[in-house]
Amino acid sequence: MSAFSYESQGTNTYLVYQVQEDDVIDSMSLGMLSNNKISGIAQTQFLQIDAARFLKYNVSSKVSLRQFFSGSVNKKRLIGAFGSIIDGCLAAEDYMIDISSLLFDMDHMYVDVSSNEVFLICLPVCNTEKVPTDLGGFFKNIMFTTQFDQSENCDHVARIINFLNGSPVFSLHDFKALLSEIKTAPVAAQAPRSTAVQPTKTAVPVQTQEVPPQAAAPVAAKPISIPKAEPAPAPAPAAEPTPVAPPEKKISMMHLLMHYSKENAAAYKAQKEAQKSAASVAAPVKPGKKEKKEKEKKNQPVASFAIPGQAAQPVSQPVVQPTPQAAPQPKVQAAPQSASPAPTPSTPPVYVPAQTPQGQGRNFGETVCLGGGASLGTTVLCEASSPEQTVKPYLIRAKNNEKIMLNKSNFRVGKESSFVDYFIGDNPAVSRSHACFITREGEFFVMDTNSTNHTYVNGERLQSNTEFQISHGDKIRLGNEEFEFKLY
Repeated sequence: MSAFSYESQGTNTYLVYQVQEDDVIDSMSLGMLSNNKISGIAQTQFLQIDAARFLKYNVSSKVSLRQFFSGSVNKKRLIGAFGSIIDGCLAAEDYMIDISSLLFDMDHMYVDVSSNEVFLICLPVCNTEKVPTDLGGFFKNIMFTTQFDQSENCDHVARIINFLNGSPVFSLHDFKALLSEIKTAPVAAQAPRSTAVQPTKTAVPVQTQEVPPQAAAPVAAKPISIPKAEPAPAPAPAAEPTPVAPPEKKISMMHLLMHYSKENAAAYKAQKEAQKSAASVAAPVKPGKKEKKEKEKKNQPVASFAIPGQAAQPVSQPVVQPTPQAAPQPKVQAAPQSASPAPTPSTPPVYVPAQTPQGQGRNFGETVCLGGGASLGTTVLCEASSPEQTVKPYLIRAKNNEKIMLNKSNFRVGKESSFVDYFIGDNPAVSRSHACFITREGEFFVMDTNSTNHTYVNGERLQSNTEFQISHGDKIRLGNEEFEFKLY
């Protein structure tokens, strides 16, 4: 397909094929293409300049089928494109054009994004080495390489694949019938779905009515186990008449009120007195332990906290001071490290506590690193040296200073709202699919998609369907609509 090129003439864009020396033109097919407007086939013009011969096809305001199927494809676009291809093949047969002369190449099949109509390119060149066209394989390849819209029901995808896999011989008429059936299926499919939900709703209450009787069985079984536990407290009242048993056990106030008698009252009083006597015996032991602990605690802080504010205790200071004067002794003390530097005179102790923050600084390594700035400085440099994290390509529309984020690898701009990613509805000079901005491996490109009024970068007009690399600050014009490309 290297013989193909694009040519812009005024507001029209043409796909141009230069006839090779060994090509033999089929004059009958060329006459059909030139003198008739065949549905689904691009109109063909033959041009000869000296010895050079050319075939030209008008593809203005149309995108290639590959571009059309890029991104998420919904049911309407898929059925519309497939149906149009089938119509073009059937129309070619009606005009006695060999289907093998049609190019089933996604880069050389063009689609009107408004109507989803596909225009086939017919190459009326006689070639004895023509390979028979495998339409079934062509459609199957599209089905397996296209990403479909998951927000809608994709049953049509399975039906098409099953047809293509299950038909040993591909039939244009059968495939067209399947597409027309799928196209009208949603209207008929919505009714059974609503009715299918209703029986399930009616079946649910029927089951709920059957469940309660089944649940009644376990409910009856539960009380059977409960009375088995209840007879246990029954023997307790049987022991009530015996006056000796209750005093052995503790009598609570509730039990006394429920079973009041002189014997129970006397036993309750005796129990209280016994508890008081036991508490009085245990009481002196506990305070003795507490006093010992308090004395120990008081003895420890006297030695450790002699420096901070013990002017009123001169006795404890001289005892502690002689021992910490030696440097190794205060280091041995783990808890009283603050007391070891303390024995120095009143003014030095103010500077001695500064040694303890140094030990704390070792624990907070991050703070020390921040002071040094070695490792964290390197980290900051790494973050700043990675421009890919900060690069966010976008466009600035000059008309209203609008910021348009190019958040897709293939970002389309035009006035067909159902197809493009950025819709321009207030400028008739912009085509339905005017241009697309491509992001690939950290590089950025703009490509004109056969627009009527063309695309310009810094005043230079771009060739259609050709990627042009752009950089920060480039001025891009779509028709007469001005944009500025920015990366940051």
